[in-house]
Amino acid sequence: MREKLNQITIVVNGQPIKVQVKPETLIRTAVIDALKESGNSGQPLENWELRDSSGQIIDLDKSVENVVPKEGTELFLSLKAGVGGN
Repeated sequence: MREKLNQITIVVNGQPIKVQVKPETLIRTAVIDALKESGNSGQPLENWELRDSSGQIIDLDKSVENVVPKEGTELFLSLKAGVGGN
């Protein structure tokens, strides 16, 4: 029997990254995968924040099934205000 996988899209600085995850996977893991795939590895994870389409900040320590209402949902990852530069 195949494991159930959900596909979510994490938009990293405007670049949509599709990530396949198990429902019980922590959002943190999906974010790390999206950052790697997008090539955004210059900033530590704690400098990023994830939001849903309504702008609410998402807790990275929750599971996908507790945060993502349906498969194909887009989440938005960006650097926290004041982070970045040289």
